Amino acid sequence: MHSHDNSIWGIISGSVTDTLLMLPVLFILYFILEYFSHKKQLDLIAGLKISTTMGPLAGSILGLIPQCGMSVFVTSLYLSGRVTTGTLLATYLATSDEAIPVMLAHGNQGGEILYLILLKFIIAVISGYALDIILKRRMYTGKHSNVQSSHVVEIDHELHSVNYREIILHSLKRAFRIYGWVLLVTLVISAVMNLTHAEHFFENVKDYGIWQITGAAVFGLIPNCAASIAIAELYIHSGLTLGAAVAGLSTGAGYGPIVLLKDGEVSKAVKLLLISLLISVIWGILIEYLAVLLK
Repeated sequence: MHSHDNSIWGIISGSVTDTLLMLPVLFILYFILEYFSHKKQLDLIAGLKISTTMGPLAGSILGLIPQCGMSVFVTSLYLSGRVTTGTLLATYLATSDEAIPVMLAHGNQGGEILYLILLKFIIAVISGYALDIILKRRMYTGKHSNVQSSHVVEIDHELHSVNYREIILHSLKRAFRIYGWVLLVTLVISAVMNLTHAEHFFENVKDYGIWQITGAAVFGLIPNCAASIAIAELYIHSGLTLGAAVAGLSTGAGYGPIVLLKDGEVSKAVKLLLISLLISVIWGILIEYLAVLLK
């Protein structure tokens, strides 16, 4: 964000200028992801052996794929008693929703992205296996459900072959939708930064790491791509520390939690999401502490 014009028009034009080049990059990224989804994803899922003791590792790998449908897919397996609680949690913690494509589209975040992916993968695998050990590989104990939500229908559609025209159209729709959210978030951040002294607030709040980490983690629970986009944008523009960004992106699990709450037992779903929140905050604090030690 480089606009210094504090007028409304200056903020709008500056935000559009800062983000417009992301649109073709997002389309290319989503086209590649869509092609992979339709052509290779079934083979990947079949080879991961997600229902075995490799579940948390498999769930972590699936969660890293920038498709919020992966958390829905694993949630449906969990609600039908096919994967463990640790596998579901690992998938949720590894999921970043739209944050990775958005950061890639900025063009200069390669090192940061690899770092975030590695951290989230380690967090997801360790936490998933730890929970399975504690719970002795417990499966879902509520009433088993053949999940029929619209999100599951969407992921079912994504897992089957379609022609290139449909892939292109789906990629264009997703690219414009995510770009719209990026532009909106950028407009809000630019307005706040230009019309207030928010930069001083962001600098000061870093001195209270645990509160920033907890706030980001709670915000990340919002089941909407706008939350992960906002966290990614704030991290890129130094509004969030690494620990807070990791915590916020770890609690964000796409549409999976919606399906968990809608089609599972609410009390069990809430407990699992609170566990995910607690784990994300603890890891965020640990990362922040290690970052200080390594300076």
